[in-house]
Amino acid sequence: MSERDPSTLSQQKSNNIRKRRSVVLDAIDAAAADAEDHIIQPSTSNSNARTNSQKRNKKPILDSCCSPTTPLKRRLQTASVAWHLSSFVLFSVFTLYVLSTPLFWPIVIPYMIYFFIDKAPANGGVVTRYSVWFRSLTIWKYYCDYFPITLVKTTDIQPTFTPRKQTTNGNIPPNGWKLRLWPTHYSINIMRRRNQQTELEPTGPRYIFGYHPHGIGALGAFGIFGTEGRNWSQLFPGIPVSLMTLVTQFHIPFYRDYLLAFGITAVSRKNSLKTLEKNQSICIVVGGARESLLSAVGSTELILNKRKGFVKLALKTGNVGLVPVFGFGETDCYNIMRTKEDSMLRRVQFWVKENCGFTIPIFYARGLFNYDFGLLPFRFPITVVIGKPILVKEKIANPSEEIVDYYHHLYVEELKKIYNENRDKYGYAHQELKIVG
Repeated sequence: MSERDPSTLSQQKSNNIRKRRSVVLDAIDAAAADAEDHIIQPSTSNSNARTNSQKRNKKPILDSCCSPTTPLKRRLQTASVAWHLSSFVLFSVFTLYVLSTPLFWPIVIPYMIYFFIDKAPANGGVVTRYSVWFRSLTIWKYYCDYFPITLVKTTDIQPTFTPRKQTTNGNIPPNGWKLRLWPTHYSINIMRRRNQQTELEPTGPRYIFGYHPHGIGALGAFGIFGTEGRNWSQLFPGIPVSLMTLVTQFHIPFYRDYLLAFGITAVSRKNSLKTLEKNQSICIVVGGARESLLSAVGSTELILNKRKGFVKLALKTGNVGLVPVFGFGETDCYNIMRTKEDSMLRRVQFWVKENCGFTIPIFYARGLFNYDFGLLPFRFPITVVIGKPILVKEKIANPSEEIVDYYHHLYVEELKKIYNENRDKYGYAHQELKIVG
């Protein structure tokens, strides 16, 4: 018996996964229809119920289009994902508009001066721009519910910050001052505003979370580490974390400040060190742009063997834990066309990567109101599993290759462990983790 063509097997696998997606979408539509059925009040007669059902059945239905009766909650979930994916373009358009409109110049000119002076994305300044309130807005819960994204905690992690012990000094109350109204004996208590800096103190290690795989847009990494949509600060209290992304995204006015409010910052070496030194943990999507070119439905191929910069960051900072993170389903949210290694299109993609710092995979999924084509991701579950930290206690200014390789090996082994222990639960039972570069 002759062996099957690998490309045929790959195509069959992709078709099976797409069929599974169709089943999921059908189930979702059925659930939406059921929800509509339950709107009927118990007092409604059977004849009226049958009449309403017949009217619904007479409505034209297009298989590839969203139902007009889709619940508002699901519409809001789709809108939140659409906003996140298009915010880069929308902020760019908004910037061009306000710069070209004289009416806004009294506001824009001072802002642009501030924009060129402020170096927050490059010197660890994200620590002061990190907004728990902004990260906790309801829109980000809708974003996580869209797929949905699930956060799995496999072990307790020692907090970086713990509650500060409140002490009193003479007549000075905790978290405030006592102001005497001289020459009388009366006084006024002035309380300080309570915030994270006054209530917490650094007592534990910082962490570098390595997220795998990259996929098209690291959708799971944004939901878990960029927002409070899955209650990060409740599951891992005392560990504020900043998601790292391309430096080029901070070249756009207004959009830069939007990202900083999430705690998102530039992935440069200098900025990463400064952020860690200020007791802020970071999350790096280790595979980067090159790994995104390897993405395919159900793919588990990682670029990791030569990615050792995050280990060097931990050694140069000291008292840092390396935490592997795997996002099951990250690569299943888009249909991706993998270009051949020797093709012209592949060379163009690598040229863009080398000269612009990012690349352009060819992908598609669904649209705002249709299921067959568009740039929105499919509603495919993403399960983000957090591994056990590998503590790097020592601080070494110039770590040797041997010590870097040692901690890199420990990291890879822990990543394989969390993958193998969880792959049966999340639909990857027949997929081996492949580190290809």
